Amino acid sequence: MRRFGITLVTALMLVACGGREETRAPVDAELDALFVELQRAPDAASAGPLELAIAEHWSDSGSPTVNVLLERADAAATAGDAELANRFLDQASDLAPNFAETWNRRASLAYGAEDYAGAVAALQEVLKREPRQFAALSALGLIYEELGQERLALEAFRAALVIHPNYESALQGVRRLEPRVDGRDA
Repeated sequence: MRRFGITLVTALMLVACGGREETRAPVDAELDALFVELQRAPDAASAGPLELAIAEHWSDSGSPTVNVLLERADAAATAGDAELANRFLDQASDLAPNFAETWNRRASLAYGAEDYAGAVAALQEVLKREPRQFAALSALGLIYEELGQERLALEAFRAALVIHPNYESALQGVRRLEPRVDGRDA
């Protein structure tokens, strides 16, 4: 019953994010198989290599040009030039509008600038394109927690765990928030 409730919350979060089929990335059978294995992983040590393989899939747009733009965005962000980084991400999004990673990088830039609304909006765009992005769900949890929205934070962490049952960031978030949130009115 609890898993159904968490799945329902995940679905509601995706609807709230405006998850539409046309923004989703194309089907990737290899990535799908990795998610099946991730669900079956008995512990974090077993899940680690799967998590890395999934992250590799997420970071490869399939376009050398888009991948170079992401590298340039990373270099600009590292150099402290968020404006230039965002311009590179805009170019990458123009070339690959269904690629979730550009939005994930925007979320990081917004979060670093303490633009929490921008970070949340970017993470919602990630989830439109890749609803299984457990790191984006966990990041939403962290942001909501920082903003004092503990129930939303707990729901986001739980949604991440539906996808990746051993995701340490989400496990820690649930452990931190369950005692404070469970039993309280929403």
